[in-house]
Amino acid sequence: MQQYWGVKSAHPDKIILFRMGDFYEMFNEDARIAAPILGIALTVRNKKSGDQTPMCGVPHHSIAGPINKLLASNLKVAICDQVEDPKFAKGLVKREVTRILSPGMVYDPDTLDSLSPNYLCAYDSKTLSFMDSTTGECFYYLVKEKDRIRDLLEALQPVELVVTAEQKNLDFDQEKDEHHELFKGTLSEFEELMEEFEQYPTSAQRLLAYGVHMQGDGFLKSLQPFESRDCDFRLQLSANVLRHLEVFSTYKGEREGSLFSALNRTRTSGGARLLKSWLLFPLASQEAIEKRHDEVAYWCERVEDLKRIRTQLYEVGDLERRIGKITNPSGHPRDLQSLAQSLGSSLALVPEMRGLGRADELLKKLKPLWQKIDEFLVEEIPANYRDGGFIAEGVDGTLDELIELASSSQKKVRELEEKEKGLTGIPSLKIRYNNVFGYYIEVTNTHKSKVPGERYQRKQTLTNAERYVTEELNELEKKVVTAKSKRAELELELLDILKSEILEEMSDLLRLAAATSELDVFTSLAWLAIENNLVRPSMSERGPIALKGSRHLVVEQFVERNFIANDIEMGERECVLLTGPNMAGKSTLMRQVAISAIMAQAGCFVPASEAKLPIFDKIFTRIGASDFLTEGLSTFMVEMKETAEMLKAATDKSLVILDEVGRGTSTYDGMSLAQAILEYFLRKLKSYTLFATHYHELTALERRYPGQLLNRHMTISEDKGQIHFLYHLAEGPAQKSYGIQVAKLAGLPKEVIQYASQLLQKLESGGQPSSSSQMDLWQSLAVAEASTPKVDPEVEAFLSSLRHLEIQNLTPLDALNKIAKWQQELS
Repeated sequence: MQQYWGVKSAHPDKIILFRMGDFYEMFNEDARIAAPILGIALTVRNKKSGDQTPMCGVPHHSIAGPINKLLASNLKVAICDQVEDPKFAKGLVKREVTRILSPGMVYDPDTLDSLSPNYLCAYDSKTLSFMDSTTGECFYYLVKEKDRIRDLLEALQPVELVVTAEQKNLDFDQEKDEHHELFKGTLSEFEELMEEFEQYPTSAQRLLAYGVHMQGDGFLKSLQPFESRDCDFRLQLSANVLRHLEVFSTYKGEREGSLFSALNRTRTSGGARLLKSWLLFPLASQEAIEKRHDEVAYWCERVEDLKRIRTQLYEVGDLERRIGKITNPSGHPRDLQSLAQSLGSSLALVPEMRGLGRADELLKKLKPLWQKIDEFLVEEIPANYRDGGFIAEGVDGTLDELIELASSSQKKVRELEEKEKGLTGIPSLKIRYNNVFGYYIEVTNTHKSKVPGERYQRKQTLTNAERYVTEELNELEKKVVTAKSKRAELELELLDILKSEILEEMSDLLRLAAATSELDVFTSLAWLAIENNLVRPSMSERGPIALKGSRHLVVEQFVERNFIANDIEMGERECVLLTGPNMAGKSTLMRQVAISAIMAQAGCFVPASEAKLPIFDKIFTRIGASDFLTEGLSTFMVEMKETAEMLKAATDKSLVILDEVGRGTSTYDGMSLAQAILEYFLRKLKSYTLFATHYHELTALERRYPGQLLNRHMTISEDKGQIHFLYHLAEGPAQKSYGIQVAKLAGLPKEVIQYASQLLQKLESGGQPSSSSQMDLWQSLAVAEASTPKVDPEVEAFLSSLRHLEIQNLTPLDALNKIAKWQQELS
């Protein structure tokens, strides 16, 4: 245990996985913490002594699952391996910490969500840096405002946030539990490491130094250079907008039902992650947007090629992460096998990658490498590859000789077995092998008397048999073991050489992976456009919004009826004031405008029959009652804070969506705020604004702002007190809110509906109901109820049956039988 305590004292904040034979063991407090997380039994070491030590363990061959559970619990893990062969150890086997793991430095990328990146993040006063060690992706943003840091953190969802002691008390670090703090020192502790990366901002230097500190210099080999990304050249979407528009998850936190799930037709994991990135940061340059639209249009015109390519992309798998696993110390030759499959499939698609520069040069480099990897491995790679047997014959001459020697030695073992059977006359004699005794001759007790004592040396006695060795068998064992050992040693050397050759081509491999992901996204967007009747939008730096036959792509996939398309038009500096009852489709209409804008600027076609859109710099939304009660904020306070952000940051190139602003307070307060906010947009900001409200008094502002404020409403039809939603956008304001009719549809009690109707009638006539008048109304309801004639239950049953009769499905005979049945019941 002294060796263990030496390791633990060097890594007191980590769970130590201490290799002992075929298990990784955990001791003391580590064991107490890990056992319930892993669902394994907590046992005791030295049970009979007074110095009992709690412990638990997991098999070395299935360590990935337990490690991921520990990392998911925001724990760090240090793997302490045996770094010498126990057979050759003089005394205690030497052990060292070979890897340090954290949520951002995972053990096995295959266990992660394949559709999401695994970002490690750090920030300084000017930049916010991100790194995904599983794919090699590295980038940083120049940020000018603290709120932008918060938005980027919430949008990109890093699994680990590395902070200095000075930073850990910043407000936005406290707001998200998932931004788990792991580095608790000051920056000076990493200064020496950081000096190697002076070409990058401090935040990027910190990530690189942290990675080297955790996993050594080999960690750097699979990383791309850090690239700068500027938020100013992207459509800005705050965390609130992503949440309100359900871009990546619904209000329930589910991926299904989000915009991303509706758009995602990618065939590869890298493609899905790239599409996610495009939706997070849509473009704001017309040239860049048009370039993406051109590529989607190109594939829309080549349907047969599109089908073929999408089938081929299935074979690529997760090329980015398979490349990343080459430098992973926990990697296996099977990872090379997976890489060879992905690489071959990707190289076959290079002629289709229109945006890939120097394609011929790349093929010239990578095709021979792929062939070498493919020919390097046997088809069935053993699980315990360190014992050899994973490299194919023909790769190396010396190895081929060792393979032949090992093979012939095995043949000689069988020949010796047959020889001993003949010499002893024991037909059941067997030569076997185990790790403890090596090769031995096993004879059952039945034939024990036939054993030649002068040649056979007893090794072990069993219940039903005896085990022996001979001088000849010992000599043969030395040859077999030596051949196996040399073969395993040489195979590991050859594996390291091949990995080094792969790492030399890392930049081209990552370039190929990026081009493959891009091809996947473009072809998937083309397929989406064909499948869902999407249209290429006409984009301009400025100009009107003109969407003909506009639809909400997500909603139309879930509604049973046909989605009602609408024509939506508004010019620069115009505001649409939208009225109509609840459930009439106001929120859906506004959302579909914002979603169409995001799709267009991300590079997608849009759900409409014709579309013209300006290029927006920002989108703002105030939709729904996203209450932050756990932070002590009421719905109304959240609404006002979100609206305040809009009023501070919106420009005349921004799209603003406001849904029922002011509803969380008293009527007159709410209406006053709503009007003041609306007029602020009309007079000062002049943003493209969609403003839904139930304050019908605001519709009169159209006279004050002619040609700038447009009254529109969602239509309904009314028949005998019943309303039917038509979901159609029409000019002019709604005549009334139909709140009572909606309440009736919701199933409120009849007497409540009647009472509300009478109160509404009194209010609309200019009166204010007093307490006595309210009593009169309740009494009149009671009188009306008492005077209502009672319907015979049998008659009521007949009428109900008649109402629910599906006439269109009745045959003449069915109708006659039904009438006969009613006649019998009523007679």
